[in-house]
Amino acid sequence: MEFDYNKLLEKASGVLSTKTKNESRLKIPEPDVIYEGKATIIRNFLDITEMMNRDPDDVIKYLTKEFGIGAVLSGPRLIINRKVSEDDIQSKINDYMATYVICYECKSPDTEIQKVGRTYLLVCKACGAQHPIRSNREIIENNNGIEVGKEYTVTIDSVGSAGEGIARYQGYTIYVPKAKKGERAKVIIRKIKKNVAIAELVKNE
Repeated sequence: MEFDYNKLLEKASGVLSTKTKNESRLKIPEPDVIYEGKATIIRNFLDITEMMNRDPDDVIKYLTKEFGIGAVLSGPRLIINRKVSEDDIQSKINDYMATYVICYECKSPDTEIQKVGRTYLLVCKACGAQHPIRSNREIIENNNGIEVGKEYTVTIDSVGSAGEGIARYQGYTIYVPKAKKGERAKVIIRKIKKNVAIAELVKNE
């Protein structure tokens, strides 16, 4: 059984690394910042929001709230009405990405925001996960990773080439032999390599 887990882990890691390479092209460009008088200008602001696939007005509202100062769009540039360091700008963009762009499960940036009733959902086109949008603080607090030997309850959302169930949890892709698509299952983590894990099925819920 130990050999089987190792073999499956190596196979799964190879599949996921290929997917990661394909998604690397979606990397968001770093903000191109200059200063004019007391103003801070992000010269490639529209390029950033286009890569995020988010409405520039929504990103502007987020930044003005976080910085506590007004900002205005001028062509492709965002003009912030005081000096803000490049590090602070990058930090806020990273926080926006973590909250409103990056999938909470598989970490793909290929997402969209949907409103259902009064709730805004972050919907992932890559893994199909749907979650109410959480604050960056909540994401950090709830994303503590997984550990070998511990039990977790996961949803099997797809099936691998060898028939093993595949779940996505806390940024990990978890392969579960004998699990079926659509099941919620209690599993024990047996092997971890980077963000891929192999688990043993304990029971279906």
